Amino acid sequence: MTSSTILSDSTDRFGYDTITETYHAQHDWTSDSPLSITVVGVVAAVIGEEPTEMEPLHAVIDPDALDTLLSSGTVAGIQVEFEYEEQSVTVTGHGEVIVG
Repeated sequence: MTSSTILSDSTDRFGYDTITETYHAQHDWTSDSPLSITVVGVVAAVIGEEPTEMEPLHAVIDPDALDTLLSSGTVAGIQVEFEYEEQSVTVTGHGEVIVG
């Protein structure tokens, strides 16, 4: 895993779960940056690529729909799962991004 400028803010929480072998990050709801940008940043950090070198997120999921569906960060019990850059990605209603 490499660092990414998208995950450099001190409010970002990023970690690796050795039991599930997945990376976890929490979207910063106080940021002006949308959840979809956090998703791209987390995947970029996991695979060691620059976000600009990756396939556009809109090629696999509608980023606006993802942002709208999970916009409040308080939607319990909802999650969106998709494949991006050959990684399984899950985004929860609380803004947790899980990659693995």
